[in-house]
Amino acid sequence: MSEFTGKTVIVTGAGSGIGRGSALAFGREGANVVVADINEENAARVAAEIGAGALAFKVDVGVEEQCRALVAATVKKFGRLDVLFNNAGIGGRRAKIGDMPTKEWLKVININLNSLFYCTKAAIPELKKAGGGAIINTASVDGLIGMSTISHYVSAKHAVIGLTKSCALEYAADNIRCLAICPGYVDTPMVSDGFAKAETDLITMMTPVGRPADPAEIANLVLFLASDKASFMTGSFHQVDGGILAGFRMHAD
Repeated sequence: MSEFTGKTVIVTGAGSGIGRGSALAFGREGANVVVADINEENAARVAAEIGAGALAFKVDVGVEEQCRALVAATVKKFGRLDVLFNNAGIGGRRAKIGDMPTKEWLKVININLNSLFYCTKAAIPELKKAGGGAIINTASVDGLIGMSTISHYVSAKHAVIGLTKSCALEYAADNIRCLAICPGYVDTPMVSDGFAKAETDLITMMTPVGRPADPAEIANLVLFLASDKASFMTGSFHQVDGGILAGFRMHAD
């Protein structure tokens, strides 16, 4: 029996990519999984893959009231909340800062940062009722370095790490741990839709392992951090990037 058996997990952005991989992994480990996504069809499809113990929920995480409704529906269905995986995010339109439409900036900041605040704020009372739990936030290697033409994304992901640290400090006494993951190049629709092939080829070349991650590989880290095996870990961020931030390779292999 897995330690997640009988526990309840919310995964946002669970209709595809890292969210889908993590939702499926939590389901295999016996958790009740709320598959939350703005795309209702994708959420339903992933919930069907998980089977019994899954709830598909359509949510726009950029709207605070919908985040509160997500948590309320979770507790109504399963009676408790133990893990929140704040994973939903968007890439947004690419432009230099001087050419970035303010509306686009605000949209990305809202989905990639504010939504984590909304969901976390709604979840904390229920995590307290459950005796504690874990909040996992998806940051990025772009939360550790800069990247041109995606200043909104980079700024939000840096801020996610700051939010994670503050949350960890504020709720450690309540047995609530908060951690961030910093994925590198992952084979997801957001990457394939947001970057040209020449760019993904370059990122692949820059990644020492020579390939993108499969979402299931990111899910392995998410489940570890959410588990009791990581009971002394909170307030930290964890790269899972194939070595891309380790440094520079100065010769061809």
